[in-house]
Amino acid sequence: MPNVFALVPARGGSKGILQKNIVPLGDQPLLAYTLKAARESGVIDSIYVSSDDDQILSVAHYYGAEGLKRDPHLARDESLIDPVVAEFIHRIKPAGKDIIILLLPTSPLRTAIHIREALAEFRDFPTCHSLISVCEINNQLMKAYVGGGEFLHPLAGAHSSYLRRQDLPSLYMPNGAISIFKVDDFLREENIPRTHEIPYLMSEYDSIDVDTPEDLLIAEQRLSNPLLEK
Repeated sequence: MPNVFALVPARGGSKGILQKNIVPLGDQPLLAYTLKAARESGVIDSIYVSSDDDQILSVAHYYGAEGLKRDPHLARDESLIDPVVAEFIHRIKPAGKDIIILLLPTSPLRTAIHIREALAEFRDFPTCHSLISVCEINNQLMKAYVGGGEFLHPLAGAHSSYLRRQDLPSLYMPNGAISIFKVDDFLREENIPRTHEIPYLMSEYDSIDVDTPEDLLIAEQRLSNPLLEK
């Protein structure tokens, strides 16, 4: 049976919120919600936090995760996630058939149930290369036009701007909460696979991604009032 690794990328720098990944949210740091969900999912063999920041790594250790000191050049504002995953794979050396669940620490409403369901869905589709969590968005965007030239151009092709909403396809936006893929599929091009993707649908309510102080306030309100209608 392949091992399942959770990888939580949590660098120290942040522009919108100082030390965003460990900023207090309710009675614990933001990062703790992701580590708790991963641990309580019951489907993950090892949990790693990749960070350039010793304080973040200390918080990770306190909440039961393994720390992986990230190369500083992979922790800049412009750094991409693929090299961070590559660093993890080349240092930890999981087997090719092992599974990586990438969990961003800025999704505090992503729960253990979401993780379990997403992994089960990934395993049910052996021909897929990756799974990403998404939330449904307004399909009226399919009626949009692209500008910038002499004439407008329909975003989704000819006649799309004149279709009824019920005749338009559904639209889904990645929410960054969960990505799942096998080590072999990542190593093929040293990228998270972006073909043969399948979706794991989450509600817009649970899909909040903390990036600003306003997001933090919304997340705190939702966590303190879990019975609010979603």
